[in-house]
Amino acid sequence: MKKQVSGRIERLSKLGIKLAKATSKLAKGHLGPNREESKFLSKIEASKELIDAMGELKGAFMKIGQMLSLTEDMVLPDEVSALFKKLQREAPPMTEKELNSVFLDEFKKPPEEIFKSFERTPMAAASIGQVHRGVLKTGENVAIKIQYPNIQQAIKNDFKNVKAIERFFKLLLPNLPEIKDTIEEIKESIINECDYELEASEARFFKENLEKEFSNIIVPKVFDEFSNKRILTMELMKGEHFDETLKYSQSDRNRLGQTLFDCYMYSLYKLNKIHSDPQNGNYLFNKDKIIILDFGSTKTFSEEFVLLYLRLLLSIEKNDLKEYKETTIKLGLCLDSDSEEFFKEHFEFVSRLYGPYQKSGYYPIDEKVNPFKSTFSFIKNKSLKGRSPQKDLFLLDRSTLGLFTKLKAWQSKVNWTESKDRYRKELIEKIKPL
Repeated sequence: MKKQVSGRIERLSKLGIKLAKATSKLAKGHLGPNREESKFLSKIEASKELIDAMGELKGAFMKIGQMLSLTEDMVLPDEVSALFKKLQREAPPMTEKELNSVFLDEFKKPPEEIFKSFERTPMAAASIGQVHRGVLKTGENVAIKIQYPNIQQAIKNDFKNVKAIERFFKLLLPNLPEIKDTIEEIKESIINECDYELEASEARFFKENLEKEFSNIIVPKVFDEFSNKRILTMELMKGEHFDETLKYSQSDRNRLGQTLFDCYMYSLYKLNKIHSDPQNGNYLFNKDKIIILDFGSTKTFSEEFVLLYLRLLLSIEKNDLKEYKETTIKLGLCLDSDSEEFFKEHFEFVSRLYGPYQKSGYYPIDEKVNPFKSTFSFIKNKSLKGRSPQKDLFLLDRSTLGLFTKLKAWQSKVNWTESKDRYRKELIEKIKPL
């Protein structure tokens, strides 16, 4: 176990070394007689260097790795995606000294004096903190999330090195467009995740609202007496990881998929608030239950934004190019100065992605659909400079992507239109002409 590094210069130095190694290994992929095989193997070796850096530095860089892992095999090779998944489960933990220091700072006593029992070996170690099993003196089994020392300052230091973050992204996704605005939204989101009191509040909100609407969604209880800004104690939940659900029967996967889609529709259109970190490690499953574990990243939207986003979807459903044009300009996706040809191509591109889910009945996501390849293909020869999409779109798209990849992996047969009609009806009545 290595001590957590939080200083800007030290973190930049460690990252620089890993980036140099990864770049060197990618360059070697262009050599040799079998160019394609060589490039593929070099990408895996380069990814190992970057993932090693994520595990050691944690914070912003590991969070970025988790975001990339959401793409499954739609962008990265299976071998690289597998490395990301392993990182989520097996990130290096903090030292014993660091663990003790957090408890002494927050509770003035070690964990063994607070809990009836406390397992010092973590059950999971992630980007901002690690989770330990424990038992309260009243007998409840709990999961105790402990924040890494100085991780908030480390994250702030990471985001002072925007060029390094851009380079970090583009080594794995070389066709990525300009991402400075996206990085700003990522920064705000990750820093919010460092506030465990805020997470506890969000967990209580979703527990009350989701469990009231869905009998098969569970949110763990928060134990306030044993929680604060850097330690969060919650009910210990039992369930299976996402990979294990792929062995469930198709009827079980259909039921889970419909529940997950309904939950997304309800959260966005009824609550105007979503769970915005859909990486698989934040869920546990049973054949008839979905357990949502982590509420560090949530997003509350104004009704004005939700109505604007809904207008965008309705313009596609109505095949209304004029309304689509006006709405994309309002959302910052397009510019008033864009040509009519650009708007038509943009409209056709988004319609191809969204269009298949407008027909009635139960059906799965098309296995051939790859939103990333479609997006990269569209932007490849387009100049997208000057656009400033509303920041709310980033976390909304992130949540949508997490939903999409789960439903695609499950091949869940979902009644898309019935769910949309049920949860959007009241908002549609509020939409007025632009």
